[in-house]
This record gives sequence, C-alpha cells and structure tokens, in this order.
Amino acid sequence: MMRPSACQRGGRALLALMCLAGALPTGAEQTCRDLPWAEEARAGLLESIPPGTGGQLAEGGQVGSLLMRREPIFDTSDPTQDKSLYRAANRLHIITRESTIREQLPFLIEGEEFVPLEVVEAERVLRRADWLYDARVVPIRRCGEVVDMMVVTRDVWTILPTVEFDFSGGETSWSLGIEDENLLGRGETLGVLYNDDVDRSGVELFYFDPAVRGTAWRLNADVADNDDGHRVNVNLRRPFRSLDERSSRGIRVTEDKRVTPLFDAGDRVVEFQQETFSGQLNFAQSTGRVDGHVRRWNAGLEWWDFEFEREPGNLQPDELPEDRSAVYPYIGFETIEDDFDPISNLALIGRPDDVFLGQRLSGRLGFSPDAGGADDGRVIVEASWRDGTRPTDSVILIGFSSLGGSVTTSDGEAENLFVNAGGEFHLLQTDSWRFYAAIDGTWAEGLTDDVQLQLGGDSGLRGYPQRFQQGDRRLRARIEERWYADSEPLRLFRWGAAAFFDGGRAWFDDDPNDSENGWLSNVGIGLRIMPTRLPTSGMIHIDLAVPLRTGGRDVDDVQLSVTVRSGF
Repeated sequence: MMRPSACQRGGRALLALMCLAGALPTGAEQTCRDLPWAEEARAGLLESIPPGTGGQLAEGGQVGSLLMRREPIFDTSDPTQDKSLYRAANRLHIITRESTIREQLPFLIEGEEFVPLEVVEAERVLRRADWLYDARVVPIRRCGEVVDMMVVTRDVWTILPTVEFDFSGGETSWSLGIEDENLLGRGETLGVLYNDDVDRSGVELFYFDPAVRGTAWRLNADVADNDDGHRVNVNLRRPFRSLDERSSRGIRVTEDKRVTPLFDAGDRVVEFQQETFSGQLNFAQSTGRVDGHVRRWNAGLEWWDFEFEREPGNLQPDELPEDRSAVYPYIGFETIEDDFDPISNLALIGRPDDVFLGQRLSGRLGFSPDAGGADDGRVIVEASWRDGTRPTDSVILIGFSSLGGSVTTSDGEAENLFVNAGGEFHLLQTDSWRFYAAIDGTWAEGLTDDVQLQLGGDSGLRGYPQRFQQGDRRLRARIEERWYADSEPLRLFRWGAAAFFDGGRAWFDDDPNDSENGWLSNVGIGLRIMPTRLPTSGMIHIDLAVPLRTGGRDVDDVQLSVTVRSGF
C-alpha cells in the first residue's frame, strides 16, 4: 500500500497552505484580456467588424469557448428597421441553429490548436452559405494561451415564393415556385419550381442537405419532368470542407432525356432527341495546408453514354450525331495557394467578397479503352490554371486558362476539345467607383454535331439575340465603369449602376471573314439590385444595350435584358 503524501496527512497549517498554493494556476495563467472588436461581437454589430480580424493574432495557444451570436433578419434596435413588418418577419423566421453553423466549421474545435488562418477561413465558409447575409468569426478574449471566439451571423429570409424572370437577347425565360434554403434552420434546401425557358418547360423538385444526419456528407438530388423529357440527378459526396481537410470522396449518377436544339443567328435550325446517362466515383487525398499551399491527388471512375434519335417535326438534321460512350479510370492533382482578400464593392455591393488572389493549378488524365460497348477508345484530359495578384491597393489582376476534351485512339483526332484563356483587370478608383475590363478567347477542335460554341445575348454580347453566332473560335471583351451606391433603401436591398462596352466574335476557322459573321460590339447602361434580406446567391441585372454593328443580321436597335447573375 502507498504511503499518504505530506499533503494528504496534513497536520500543519503552513504545509496545507503550501499544497493549496501549488495547486493553483500562476498569476500569468490567470491573466485574461478582451481582444479588439470583442465589444462589437458581443453586441452583434456584424457590419461594424472588419472581416478577417482573427488572422491578425499571433499563432499558438488553443481554442477556448466557441460562442454563437445569431442575429435575426432585421435589427429592430435600429429605428429604421423597427417596423411592424420587419418585426413580424423576425418572429416568423426560424433562425439558423447553432448546430448548423458548427457543422460548417469542423476545423474550429474547442481545445484544439488556435490557427489564425483557420479563423479567417471559417468566415469565408460561412459567407458562402446562401442562408446567411454575412458572418464574422472574432477572437474576443485571451486567457494565457486560451483564445475564446465568437461567431456572429445574420440570417436572411429563406422561405418564399420564387419568381424569376430572365429576358435577354430577345428571349424570355421564367420560373415560378416555392423553396426554403434553410429548412427549419438546418441549412437544407427544399423546393419545387415550374421553369419555362428557350429550350424547354417543366416541373423540377430539388433537395440539398449540407450535413446528412449531422455527418460530413452532403446530398444533392433533383428530378425534373419536362415537355421534352426528364432528368434525375443524385450526388452524394464528402467534400473538402476546408483547405486543411485531408480526404474527400463521392458518387454521382445522372440520367437526362431532352430535345437538343441547334441555333443559327439566334433561330432554331435543327432539333433531335438526346438521352444521356453519366456518373462518377471519386476519391481524393490532401496534404492539408503546408506553408500556405495545399496539394491534393484524386482518382476515380467516370462513365457517360450519349444516344441520339430523330425528333418529329420540321427541324430535321441531315444526319444524326453519332452515339458515343466511354468508361474510364482517371487520376488527377490540384494545388491551391491560400491567398484570399475580402473586398467590398467588387462582385457584391456593400459587403465583402472573398477574392481569390492565389494560384490554383489542376489536371486530370483518363483512358477509356475501345471495349465493353464503347464506340471508340479515348484519352480524356482536363487541366486548368488561375492566378491573381494585387500589386497595389487599387489594382487587381487575374489570369486563367483551361483545357478539356478527348482524343480518339482509332484515328488520333480531337473530340470536343476546348482551350480557353483570358484575364481580368480591376481598378479600385474610390470606394464607390470601380473600373473593370476582361478578355477571353476559346479555341475548339473536333466538335461533334450536338455541341456548339456560341456567342450572343446570354454569353457575352448584351446587344444581340441569344446564340447569335456559332463557330469553333471565339473572342470576347468587356469594359465596364461601375458605381456602387452606399445606401440601402428600405433596408431591403443595395444597388449600383454600370456603363459598359461588349465586343467579340465567334467564327469557324475555315470560313471567310465576311460581313455576315464579322466582329460585333455594343454599348449600354445597366442597373444592379442586390437583395440584403433574401438568399445571397443572386443579383438582378437590368441592362439596356445598343448594338454598334449588326453583322449583316436583322438585329433590334435596342436590346433590353433582365437577368439574375451571381455578381456585379
């Protein structure tokens, strides 16, 4: 039997006091202090807190308490928002659950090492959620080596009738339905829509779960019953939820039957039935974040099968596209530089957008043998590169390129091979004024009869009909002077405006450069409206464009377009 220690035996007051003193933390360990922006975080003053404050702390220590401050849609302590309608919206809305927010941040765990870059990334992850208007992750208190943090979020109204209207290039598309992008505060999406666009109309049911049964798995599922066919798509995956996560895997299966149209000068000239069955199994591993860089390797199996039949009617093709199919294993890689800069009044109005200024490089190679029912052997290749820099506070430069397609083994010919390259230039003149310019070019080789490279009102030239030009070469340019208002009318939306120039051309390499297929350009003005109390995935564009050159076609003198885009 062990003998009792001196402390256990007691007997002397002095010895007891010494034992008690030895059990207490030292004075240095007890020192606690509030950190910058702690007061604003506790008060829920989200927009008063600069993004990325957590990245300013020194690395080291550990994560203490992870507190939540979930703000409702409207801040009724603000007299401009203390209205009966806004108070009713707050009462009826189911605020996002704490567990839903924590599921988005599996890398921020109490007791784990405190890494400032992970705090900054946590903000980026939450800002990507459509059911949040904005988010901050703020270190609020440091006690020795322990850092307490507070997650401050503001909800948006997510259950609503959905009415979308898209009028561009002389064509009208619209949808009507109902959806909830934050079902019961769980971050899930459930909706039903009736869609009517230039290609087809029908009913669509869709569902998204960002954390199936509280796990790292995500589920996307949608089904559509259209006037020309149907679609079923199921995608179950365990994605990389952060740059430091080490593995990912998933499976996707899609069946799609439709009538595919081909266009010339914006008019349908051919129609045929197309049925597609495709899927993918994917596995990926990562080094995690090492010296500001992430390296990932992936492998998997992909398959697709395209079958074509004639569609009754007058728009018959001379010959149907040839059926084609492939089943192939692939390997790939990806490198990502962890370099993001939250900038307001760029893609979004009055709220930060996480602009990627690092380098991303990826590639994938697969081989489908001429066996097992495949129509031909194929080497399938994909590659992409993107890099951004901010040489001064007022200048942002972005470059990008991509390659995708296949080469058939029977004759060594390219099949639907696309090469694209371009760049963007942003000049941040003032807080309210920005200049933007972009150019990109696409080269295509071996286009099959069901694939077109197009240019028109829905693909870069706002003064022309949709799908106005076709070719295997395309060049586009865009210049805009943008203005961002600093007001928020009715506390419901932010707005801005733009004056723009678009120019470009799509052509076939073996066609002469005649007046029918020449260079096109337009000028115009536009209004931008970004709702601030609704899901953040859309910005309304209202553009009025005047074509400067018709290209020999019958083009209206003015084109009005109303569309919903992801950014300015």
